Amino acid sequence: MTDFTDKIVIITGASTGIGRATAIAFARAGARVALAARSADALHQLADELGGPERAIAIPTDVSDSVRCGRLIDRTVAHFGGLDILVNNAGMVVSGMFEHLQPEDMERQYAVNFFGAVHCARAALPHLKASRGVILNISSVAGLIGTPTASAYSSSKAALNAWSRALWVELRPYGVGVVTVCPYFTSGVKLAEKGILREGSLHSTPRKPRRAPGTQTTEQVARAILKAAHRRPRIVVLSPVGKLVWLIDRLFPWLSDWIMARGLPRLR
Repeated sequence: MTDFTDKIVIITGASTGIGRATAIAFARAGARVALAARSADALHQLADELGGPERAIAIPTDVSDSVRCGRLIDRTVAHFGGLDILVNNAGMVVSGMFEHLQPEDMERQYAVNFFGAVHCARAALPHLKASRGVILNISSVAGLIGTPTASAYSSSKAALNAWSRALWVELRPYGVGVVTVCPYFTSGVKLAEKGILREGSLHSTPRKPRRAPGTQTTEQVARAILKAAHRRPRIVVLSPVGKLVWLIDRLFPWLSDWIMARGLPRLR
């Protein structure tokens, strides 16, 4: 485990899944963590488990609200005295065939998955410049390819990827790292429970439970995030299967499209 002793870390979407596992991993590595999400009770419980106010604080935040994102950064800096690492992990899913999505569905998807990261990064940037810190944007392999029945989700992650890459170049002169982390299927992540599901959604289609090849645990993803925070690569694509999917789509996009299209007739 990489040593992050007394590094100050903000993690959005910290109440469950990847965010919770990442908060625990950073705390075990010695960091002081600010936990952000909309679920206040879960955040406060986790903050207590991680050592209380000296080591972890809970700051309930809806990242789609730029004002609340600013308060998240301000409260963290006021409490801990600075900021070294920002993990933009908060996310939700809009799922369904595009023709059945409502305009407000797409707007909500981008408000959380894309603009949530933008709002937090904008407020955090002066402090990260001062500490020569790092931003980690938690994206998805879905953002590297266009995913049928998840056009809103995958396009919001694609926007996050492109924005992250631009920031990587812009912020290098200031010593600020920007890393895009793209997990593949991850067990323990239940985005659909608070998502928007429309007709054609794979999340609402009855099917036998199965574990997709290449599925990782939230703890494995968290370890990869800590490693990325230390090494600061431009992009990290997780799991061998996730990397293979990305490679196939880059080299043989027609094959990727054919594979994904095979599932569509079953949805109609």
